[in-house]
Amino acid sequence: MLSDESMNLASIRQFDGLPREQVTDILQRISRLKVGVIGDGCLDMYWHADMTASELSRETPHYNVPVVGERFAPGAAGNAAVNFKALGCEEVSFCSIAGDDWRGHLLKEALRSRGIDDAFVQVEAGRVTPAYCKVMLHGLQEVRQEAPRIDFINQEGLSDAAGHRVVQQLDRMAEKVDVISVTDQLEYGVVGSIVRERLSYWASQGKKIVVDSRDRIGTFKNVVLKPNELEALRWYNGSSKHQQATESGILKAGLQLSKQAGAPCCITLGEKGAVWFENNEMILVPTRPVPPPIDIVGAGDSFTAAFLSAWGTGCTGPEAAAFAHLAAAVTVRKCGETGTASPQEILDRWDHSEV
Repeated sequence: MLSDESMNLASIRQFDGLPREQVTDILQRISRLKVGVIGDGCLDMYWHADMTASELSRETPHYNVPVVGERFAPGAAGNAAVNFKALGCEEVSFCSIAGDDWRGHLLKEALRSRGIDDAFVQVEAGRVTPAYCKVMLHGLQEVRQEAPRIDFINQEGLSDAAGHRVVQQLDRMAEKVDVISVTDQLEYGVVGSIVRERLSYWASQGKKIVVDSRDRIGTFKNVVLKPNELEALRWYNGSSKHQQATESGILKAGLQLSKQAGAPCCITLGEKGAVWFENNEMILVPTRPVPPPIDIVGAGDSFTAAFLSAWGTGCTGPEAAAFAHLAAAVTVRKCGETGTASPQEILDRWDHSEV
């Protein structure tokens, strides 16, 4: 084991990358993969307002925000599901909780319209379907600016009864899928202790499971963890405050996180790549830089979907991370949208990165 003083990215083994033939083979095998996604399903809404048509209200001293266009799409765990579908997976199933509200109906519609099975989405009366509503203000000379986001949120966690109902749906889904992706994003979300325990059980039965958790990455057992560097450091340092991200600190966090979970861990490092931790060993999986302009929104979901898809077809952790870098590199070039990566786009990215 390296000393703290010598522990940095340059000191650990580096993965060489994937040949094009292997990328092609992975994509072919993904086309036969059945994926289950569980977690916080949200609705992403985009409202476009033409401020040149705004008028002063007769009742209040305010100008209105005239919405002239809107679109919606699955967000959070829903976006992860969309990414699996874009990769060409044979089947994608979605397990979550939705409220009996207009956002819940739109979320289920958005999933079904994209070919995602929503049969495992439990509708709970009195529950809020989370939504991120982004208001885009359009002005003169094609000026565009995003207003503060409007969020619909829950203010308390699931009841034990609701949690058990989620577990029942998870069990049904797990019986029919090859791999399971977990998105634990919201403070009062779907993936509580009851669900975490059941995921650990399914992992013990040989089900391949990867977890992406914003604030609770250290509470999962027996499953592969995929935090970014800040999430890993927040857990390791026991603080939600911003921490200086040193390479030594990240590596120590990954080793400890993998040890505690009893499973491998993959920490993403943005443009530096990712580090795979397994059996107290570390492997750097570098990525090639992507020229600007870039938009990192959704890149984490693309990485997770591609990583689990490749790992689910039999790739090693470093091979799966290298494949996932290709998908994320496609997504970050899609500015102003929560993008995905198709098989052809991934092959095109490989061809471009090797020039």
